[in-house]
Amino acid sequence: MSPISRLAAIASGAGSQNFLGYRWIGGLLSAMPTAWKRGAALRCLSMSPHYFFRTPANEALNGLLFREAEFKRNSTCRESIVRDLIRHRVRANFTILDFGCGPGFLARAASPFVARVQACDISPGVLACARILNAAPNIDYVQAREDGGIPIPDSSVDLIYSFAVIQHIGEGVFQAVLREWRRVLRPNGTVVCHIVVDGVGWRSERQWRDDKSLRGLLKWRFGMHCFNRTPEQVCSQVVAAGFNPPELTLIRDLEVHFEDDIVSQHLCTFRK
Repeated sequence: MSPISRLAAIASGAGSQNFLGYRWIGGLLSAMPTAWKRGAALRCLSMSPHYFFRTPANEALNGLLFREAEFKRNSTCRESIVRDLIRHRVRANFTILDFGCGPGFLARAASPFVARVQACDISPGVLACARILNAAPNIDYVQAREDGGIPIPDSSVDLIYSFAVIQHIGEGVFQAVLREWRRVLRPNGTVVCHIVVDGVGWRSERQWRDDKSLRGLLKWRFGMHCFNRTPEQVCSQVVAAGFNPPELTLIRDLEVHFEDDIVSQHLCTFRK
């Protein structure tokens, strides 16, 4: 294993759910020669449980080809999500917020269709990777707080979207995030978020917290949290945060044209 691989492995989890969360990752990447940056950023992403995955389709590829294939898969999938679920909701003069942007694939895919993208994530390491791999003149990558706080002004965005994020945060943080979304959203602005409701095989936060088995304790401490919610929970929390009642729609019923596990889950849309 190369020095970069070892460093990335160490960096895969800095605190609860803050994968690639060590600030020195950004310093390391910025100090590298330009020719090394992209490869090092891809190596870092491949060491996190969120972004790059070994599957039967890519298991025979060597490390370099695997990382490039996963970069292409992520880019293509996010372009499809923008095409099918976001593009028709935005205008050229919009400022939009990508909440939980990760390495920036979705922000980059959305950026040609709007004036500005504010892309936030809790992980400084993954944001450093995003600035290398998915930069654009109209994207600002900013760090959110772990309590859901977003460092952008009140009433400054026209639309918020969030994919593959809400199922990873607990109820307290979700409520704080909803309040922040309402704060930064302009009047009549829209939220579009992917969410898991009544997911088969998924557990609620309470069920995970109550699991005192060795597997449950290890999953809670070291694994990626994945929480199920009921439609009633989601609706009551959205309304309590000051939004109009949300609409929940199974994503596959929207006639999407991409393959991703989110198609078996729900899109939650609501307005301020």
